[in-house]
Amino acid sequence: MINFSIVTINWNNLDGLKDTYRSLQSQTYRNFRWIVIDGASKDGSGEWLRSLDDPQAEITIEPDKGIYDGMEKGRLRAVETPGFTLFLNSGDALADPNVLDRISAEISSATVMPKFVYGDFYRKDETGALKRVAAHPIERAPLGLPASHQTMYFENERLRQFKFRLNYKLSADYCLLLEFLQGLDLQADVLQLSFPLCIFDTTGVSHKRRFEAIREDMDIRTRVLKYSKPNALALYVLHYVHTHTKQLRASLGR
Repeated sequence: MINFSIVTINWNNLDGLKDTYRSLQSQTYRNFRWIVIDGASKDGSGEWLRSLDDPQAEITIEPDKGIYDGMEKGRLRAVETPGFTLFLNSGDALADPNVLDRISAEISSATVMPKFVYGDFYRKDETGALKRVAAHPIERAPLGLPASHQTMYFENERLRQFKFRLNYKLSADYCLLLEFLQGLDLQADVLQLSFPLCIFDTTGVSHKRRFEAIREDMDIRTRVLKYSKPNALALYVLHYVHTHTKQLRASLGR
């Protein structure tokens, strides 16, 4: 039976935290830990977490140094047990009540036990509207995240070897993914699923600061993938133009 460790970080997002919790409570598959790292919120999140009477919830409430410091604390807790780890931030949700059940079945029926599992997702905008987004092939990871990190399940034994690089304020999840994938057989060790796994809340910090994030991505490609500076810069320019075009079209309602 597959065990999941689900890490949720939170800071002053009580409503989003409750949405995430309801999503997990609705799951038909119950073999999971919910590891909550709250950065000493001031909006009542801590009080609500302390009031939970849920044996699956493992709660830490203390100041941290930001998003990825919280995720790193969660990673350290998650890899204490076998299975797979998902980073599902407050405000994000699993796509439907059967997601963990379906993922467990797919992993269990795989010819080779995967090291990494990911798939499609729904993107939720500020109006609450959902748009389904198909995950990209894993071979495209050097170009950017193949899907939202809220669809990504990391096998814990391997995840113990890597950590979030806290010098990256917006793209440490991308850096972790690239380091995790290095040395894997992408055909045998990676399982891509063709159904939606999560609802990704796009109102988060990294989405709003996309131009800063793609600058960090450029540095990550030179350090982890050993891209030359001209090649990394060329990809940065392409991502910059693409992001600017998307934001311009959105502002025009197209």
